[in-house]
Amino acid sequence: MPRSLGGRVRGFLVSWLAKHSSGQKLDDFVRERPEHWLIWEAGPWRPTYQNKDTLEQSNEKLRAPHGADESLAIALDQNGKKPYVSLGRGPDNDVVIDDATLSRLHLLFQRAGVTWTVRDAGSTNGTTVEGARLGPDPVALQPGMRILAGSVRLTFYDSGGLYLRLKGAR
Repeated sequence: MPRSLGGRVRGFLVSWLAKHSSGQKLDDFVRERPEHWLIWEAGPWRPTYQNKDTLEQSNEKLRAPHGADESLAIALDQNGKKPYVSLGRGPDNDVVIDDATLSRLHLLFQRAGVTWTVRDAGSTNGTTVEGARLGPDPVALQPGMRILAGSVRLTFYDSGGLYLRLKGAR
């Protein structure tokens, strides 16, 4: 699960956000949650350390822990201490995702005015944005763009795009 260092990163299950915003109008949702968002899309999880607490093995099938089959919404917030939001499996990142296909420091997100950019931080397994290989040069993100970091699937949204996604969430 993503975690926060210094309280700057907040994450919510998409199903929880959908339930708690079900009666809201778009303008109210955007006013309440003006951030840009990364959705960590549900899918196979490849933890770096597998033990009984993280995965159970039965009948040669792996079952993820409760809630692991749900997408997670991560609010992007660039604090004043550094000019970027880092994502990777290392504990010093702003967004920590313990997945063996991510590098310790995999991605750097940076806000430039109203636009967010992303760049690969020299990862081993690489990153694509909308299917195009991402390198060290920043790429401007548009709402709905899909990022594949290693095998971790992310989607970038502004608050209005997240609202529309939640209205279609299961």
